[in-house]
Amino acid sequence: MPQVRPATLQDYAAICRIDAMILGNTSRSQELHDAISAGHGYVASLDNDVSGFAIMTQSFYNQAFVSLLAVHPQHQRQGVGQALLQHLEKNCPTEKLFTSTNLSNKRMIHLCRKLNFVESGSIDNLNNDGDPELLFCKHIKKPQFSK
Repeated sequence: MPQVRPATLQDYAAICRIDAMILGNTSRSQELHDAISAGHGYVASLDNDVSGFAIMTQSFYNQAFVSLLAVHPQHQRQGVGQALLQHLEKNCPTEKLFTSTNLSNKRMIHLCRKLNFVESGSIDNLNNDGDPELLFCKHIKKPQFSK
């Protein structure tokens, strides 16, 4: 089972390697550095090696938003993405957790549905023509404290 924890700058190189493998370039390296420095990054490890990462902020209408979730290609289909999303849900600071993915990203869509995220709309023309961005939301049950 993958172990999830907050990312540190010691994880930065591994995170950038995974991101470059998936993205095909290093264009997000500064964005990743800034997110980790601000405490918005999380890593999942298998056998003490970083196998995936996620970025969660409260930049989406003051709601928690997973803006990026990536799993090393060799560790996909091993529960890494699920462990990351479940950890973020457990530590979500708001009553709703949002994320998004392109319509073409069938694995992420399947994961969101598996974890009971609901589709909340789409955005056309965001990054790839003909491949809209799908928004997903999960309502987080916060414990009710009695007075």
